[in-house]
Amino acid sequence: MTESKIHWKEVSPGNWARDFDPVEKTLNLLTFGSPLLIQYIISIGAVLPEKRSLEEVKDAWAALRYFHPVIGCTITTTGFEYQVPTEEGIRKWVEDTVVVDNSGKPGRELLLSAVAPKNGASELHFMPDRNEICLLLRHEVVDGIGSLILLNQYLKMLRQGTKVSKFGDEPALLTPSITEILKAEEPSAAAIEEAHRIRDNYTKKRAIGLKTKPLDPAAPVTFQQVEHEFSEAETSAIIRACKERGITVIHATNAAMALAILENSGETSGNYCGVGPVSMRDLLPAPYNTPEGGVGNLITAIFPMLEVSTSSEFLDLAEQISELYSWWKYKPDNVQCISALPDLLAEGFAMAAALGIEVPATVATISLGIIEKHVTEPVQDFWFNLGFSVSTSAMYVYTSKGRLRFALCYSSAFHDTKGMEGVVDRTVHYLNRGLALKGVLDH
Repeated sequence: MTESKIHWKEVSPGNWARDFDPVEKTLNLLTFGSPLLIQYIISIGAVLPEKRSLEEVKDAWAALRYFHPVIGCTITTTGFEYQVPTEEGIRKWVEDTVVVDNSGKPGRELLLSAVAPKNGASELHFMPDRNEICLLLRHEVVDGIGSLILLNQYLKMLRQGTKVSKFGDEPALLTPSITEILKAEEPSAAAIEEAHRIRDNYTKKRAIGLKTKPLDPAAPVTFQQVEHEFSEAETSAIIRACKERGITVIHATNAAMALAILENSGETSGNYCGVGPVSMRDLLPAPYNTPEGGVGNLITAIFPMLEVSTSSEFLDLAEQISELYSWWKYKPDNVQCISALPDLLAEGFAMAAALGIEVPATVATISLGIIEKHVTEPVQDFWFNLGFSVSTSAMYVYTSKGRLRFALCYSSAFHDTKGMEGVVDRTVHYLNRGLALKGVLDH
């Protein structure tokens, strides 16, 4: 049996490397999937409860690098490389990756115009006058939940004044991929067949998508976000209504988004193609099911393909999505299916382009859950964004401080603010109507 390329190994003294697994490879392809701007950059920030000095911020950042060395990796075209730093090397890394901004602008505004980290996998942005910090992370390194865990670990080290004096044994803490953890590197025949089905659904069938504006080569491309925050009363009403119907908030929001996309497209019926990353942490062995060990892309992804029309019943759509989530998450070979997908999808999209089938400007509807489950350190506020520079976008659904939020992340090159505000507004409308909450949520 040949040696696994996705397993971390020391290629020379102090230098470690491994190839991407299929999930990471897919994210890398997407990161460079636009000629306009490197995309798929996670920015996750918080307003600190008390003032911190730049020295404290830097010390905690160096400590995070020790306990989660993946943030100090260099990302190549095929995988990750990690070098154990010298004392001078860690000082230089901190200086290169900590960005201080005294402009007075809020972090969530500043990071919309951010670019990919210049020095590898991550950067830390510190806004001392506003008492804000933000982690800027390449998606190949970590998923949404993983970024929450990293943020919390950083905040904990900042609060405790953690310092690390010497590096050298931290490669033992380099993150393995979910493919390695679940021993899913060699997909079964059934998994390959399932991957072919997903490819055909996404590349041979025309799907509904959002309307896009004409591309202006002269216009600057920036990451954008439209956010909607529900009140505590509205949040409680939505959660209660979902529980009464045997669905979750993310199932209901997916159904509402499908109807909103259909309306925006101007069609009366069509295929709704979504992508829903699902965290596998609760099904993984220790330590990957713990807060300290859950950093990485420890996800699988569902690929809903639903027929939707103006006469579709909201609850029928939500129940179909609920069944699909449950079936896929607990499907024994779900990660094997993902292992077979990257090359198939690349082939399928090339074929679709040749046949004149455009990739739809769809919206991935993604749950981050209850933020306080992962960010247990005290913060005054929290925000999250994923940078896009293509026509597809993502809406993150999460609850923070008892309030449900929708955060629709998109590219300014293909969508304008008014149009995306309309998409969020109509998603709220369909959620309200579908859960029979009119009068509770007057939208």
